[in-house]
Amino acid sequence: MKKTITRTALITLGITLIVAIAVFGIVSFCLPSVMMDFTASLGMKSLSGDYAFQEYERSGNIDCLVRSFVIAAEKENDRIADDRFGILYGEENSEQRDRFDVYCNGYEIDSSEAGNVNVAMRSYLLGLASRVKYRLAKTSEERRESVCEFAIGATDKSFPQGNPVVYLSVEAVGKRDGAFCKLMLEKIGDAGFERNADYDNIVKLLEGV
Repeated sequence: MKKTITRTALITLGITLIVAIAVFGIVSFCLPSVMMDFTASLGMKSLSGDYAFQEYERSGNIDCLVRSFVIAAEKENDRIADDRFGILYGEENSEQRDRFDVYCNGYEIDSSEAGNVNVAMRSYLLGLASRVKYRLAKTSEERRESVCEFAIGATDKSFPQGNPVVYLSVEAVGKRDGAFCKLMLEKIGDAGFERNADYDNIVKLLEGV
């Protein structure tokens, strides 16, 4: 009798697990937006970012693409982040670049997410991309051509708070990368940025390294 009860219980448990896995798979495939929010609520940010990207592929929702890129960049999943940024930013003069510009227009990121400063969404995303590109660069020449030029070209001449040059400089300072900090000082000095408190603070940080 006990064996029969045990066998029945195991069979029931097995069926329940199979059904649960099947439901999980169906929801993951058909409703990635649901899984995106669910995994985020559990603190599984990287997985949430992956579901966000799946939702973008399913629906074309640019908010989900942005979310997937930001999470990957913050988690330093740099290769994935760079790939997603490439999709988000698009080629120069492309329809996707226009879509990116429209998305960012007049949109500020919550200050608590960007070091407690008011940051335009465009600066925030390009700043994160600069840090990703810096971490991926393998040679000093690659950093000079692909990273430094990208950050400076993406920074408005008014040198606003939280711009890509700031993000990239903070990354290099944190790595104590003296050679790159010297390069940044040279490039910043030649770029024609307006001098303000943020500019002076970044220069001091770079000079300190």
